[in-house]
Amino acid sequence: MADNTPSSSTAAPPAASTSSQPSSSWSSEYRPNPAYSFPPAAQPEIVRAYQKDTYYKDLFTSQVSDVIRSLFGTRVQHSHTSSISLVGALGYYLLSTSSIPGMGDGRGGQTLGEEYVNAIPSNAKTGRIVSVTRRLGWVLLHVLGPYSLTKAYAALRRWAVRSKERMDQAESRARSRARALDKPFDPTPHTTRHRRLVNWLARTLPALESLQSADGWLAYLSAAHLMLFYLGGKFYSAAQRVVGVTYISTYPKRQGYQPPSYEVLGVLLGVQLVVKLIGELRSRRSKTGQGKEEEEIVSDETSTVVIDSKVFSHASQPPKPLPTSSPSRDEGIVELLYPHEPETDGEKENNDVAVAKLNTSSAASNATATLQCTLCMDQRTPHRGTSAVTECGHCFDWSCITAWIAEKPECPLCRQPLQLNRVLPLYNF
Repeated sequence: MADNTPSSSTAAPPAASTSSQPSSSWSSEYRPNPAYSFPPAAQPEIVRAYQKDTYYKDLFTSQVSDVIRSLFGTRVQHSHTSSISLVGALGYYLLSTSSIPGMGDGRGGQTLGEEYVNAIPSNAKTGRIVSVTRRLGWVLLHVLGPYSLTKAYAALRRWAVRSKERMDQAESRARSRARALDKPFDPTPHTTRHRRLVNWLARTLPALESLQSADGWLAYLSAAHLMLFYLGGKFYSAAQRVVGVTYISTYPKRQGYQPPSYEVLGVLLGVQLVVKLIGELRSRRSKTGQGKEEEEIVSDETSTVVIDSKVFSHASQPPKPLPTSSPSRDEGIVELLYPHEPETDGEKENNDVAVAKLNTSSAASNATATLQCTLCMDQRTPHRGTSAVTECGHCFDWSCITAWIAEKPECPLCRQPLQLNRVLPLYNF
């Protein structure tokens, strides 16, 4: 008995010391145990969550748009479409990710899509549930990021184009002033570093519509990010990748469960991207070759025609527009018939000239009246396919007439009853 007592007393301190070490390590850094942790959410669950969020976000945005229309009218609704979409998306995510009652630190807020698949956002590095600050940063970056980048890019390109126009006008005035005073023109002040930067930006930055088109660079970047997700990634959106937020699944999994993968889709999408990039490079090379051919065609003045200050070539069918750096109008270039009142030099104009003048003026007035939407009083853009025609034959903007029918199902001009499924899209008219 006496021998056993000292051994137990000496064994007690090491046990206390070992028990204190894990507590200090757990307090300094959280290291989850894989045996007692939730598994990561599978790719199908993440995709379904985003699809549900998109559906409910659009539903909430449409309700906000209806409220704006009922309070301020259809004109204000259409003039602030992008702002309404931004407010609707931001309101949906902020309202749906608010803290759950009973959790004092605000953790655990789920969107309707995340709740649908029982997925909880977690920190990609630590594996813990995301904090309110990280979740708020993710929401703001996901909603405000594309909107802010779009506005900033449009403002930068608009500034570059306007600055280039002002500099070109100043250089033209200086050149004309020097010619009037019989002085040599010094181009040195007009070739500064700022001028070269502005010229490069105005020449390089494409229009925002071309970037957002199906063949634009934004579409390629989005497809590349989706390909990385399909190839075994866990970040479905760019904001989720930047902030470092992933998902854990609370669904119970059976023993030996293997989640489905989209690797095959990722490989196919990668092959499609490679083919598209090769086709884009070939098209750029062909455009470069066509540009050289067009420069050669410009020298042949008998094969060109000027229509509304734009030069077209008849060397190929259909006629192709030539660059703006074409030579000045000479006798070999045929202008559009009667863009203004023809000069008769005091002679009596014949019947053909009078008929051509009448046809030209009437065609111009008819085109102006046809391309005007009577609801928003703006010019329609037929080449973009945003026009619509009713059963009674009246043309409007698609967004204008659909909003009008939702509020009052009749034609704004002839009051004929209309149904939304009877309105047809209109292209190039």
